[in-house]
Amino acid sequence: MKLPAISYQLSVVWLWAMGYGLWVAPKAVEGQGLPPYAPINPVAASRSGLVTQPYVDPGRKWRLTVLTDYSSIIEYVAGSDVSFLLDAEVLRTQLSVTRNVGKGFLLAQASFNGAYSGFLDGFLDWYHDLLGIHLKARELRPKNQFAYDLELAGSRSYHYGPSRGFVGDLRVGGGLRHSTHWQSAISLTLPTGNSPAGFRRGTLSANATTTLRSTPGKALVYEGTLSVGYTPTHGELADLQHSTFLMVTQGLRLRIAGPLSAYGNLIYHSAYYQDTGARALDRRELTADLGGMLRFRRGPEWIFGLTEDLEPSGPAVDVTFRFGARW
Repeated sequence: MKLPAISYQLSVVWLWAMGYGLWVAPKAVEGQGLPPYAPINPVAASRSGLVTQPYVDPGRKWRLTVLTDYSSIIEYVAGSDVSFLLDAEVLRTQLSVTRNVGKGFLLAQASFNGAYSGFLDGFLDWYHDLLGIHLKARELRPKNQFAYDLELAGSRSYHYGPSRGFVGDLRVGGGLRHSTHWQSAISLTLPTGNSPAGFRRGTLSANATTTLRSTPGKALVYEGTLSVGYTPTHGELADLQHSTFLMVTQGLRLRIAGPLSAYGNLIYHSAYYQDTGARALDRRELTADLGGMLRFRRGPEWIFGLTEDLEPSGPAVDVTFRFGARW
C-alpha cells in the first residue's frame, strides 16, 4: 500500500522522533496515554458510534479533555450510475469528562460541529505543488466551495448543504479497570443533537471497547483497543447501511525530551455502507493519527497532531489537524 505523500513525510518525522526517544530514553512518560480518536468524515460519523477510549488512570476523580479536529475532506467518484462528491472543511470540538469510581469510571462526551466551504484549499494546493503531487479532484474543484452530493442508481439523488454549527449526539457510559494493563468500557450515543441531514446519525448506537496498555520501557507506552458497535439502519440510505462495526487500533506514546512526547496511532474501521457502487463509501477505512504532546509542571497536557486516511485514499486525501488539552 502506497501512503499519501503527507502521511509519508509525517511518518518519517515521527519514526525519527521515536527512534531518538528510544535511544535517549530520558525519563518516564508523564501524563495520560494516547489522545482519543473518532471518525470526523460525515459519511463515517453519521453511521458509526465507535471511538477509542484511552486507559483511565486511577487517582484523580475527575479528568477533562477538550480536543478540536479541523478536517479538509475531498472525495470524488464519477461513474455512469453512481457519483459521489464531498468537498468540505469540517470542525469538531469535543468535550470529554470521566469520573473515577472505585475500580471503574463514568464518562460523558459532547461536541460542537460545523461544515464549511473553508479556507485551506489554496494552502493545500501550494503544499502539494511543493511536493510535486497532482490531485485531480483538487484541480477539478473550485477553491473553497462546499459540495456534498450523492447520486445513486435508480434515480436516487441526495444533496446536503453546509452548516455554521450544530451540536452532536451526547455520549454516556462507563468502564471498569480489570488491572493496570486492561480496561473495558461501554457507551451509548443518544440522538440528542441537532445535526443537519447528511451529518445526522438519527438513532441510538451501542458501543463496547476493551483497551490494553503496556509500558515496555519507562519512556514508552503501548495502547491498543478493540471495539465493536451497533447502529440500527436509519434514514434515506437505510437499505445500503451496515449496522455492525469493528474498530481496531494500535498505538505508541514515547517521551522524547523534557515535556515533549510523540505519539502514533494506526486505526482500522470496517465499512460503513454496502452496494452503493462508490468505493469511498463501501470500503473499510485505515487512518494514521500522528502527533505530539507537551506536559509542563503546571497546567494541562497539550495535544497537537494530524490524522490522514490511508484507505480508501480515493482521488485525494483527507487531512485533519488536531489541537487540544486535557487535565
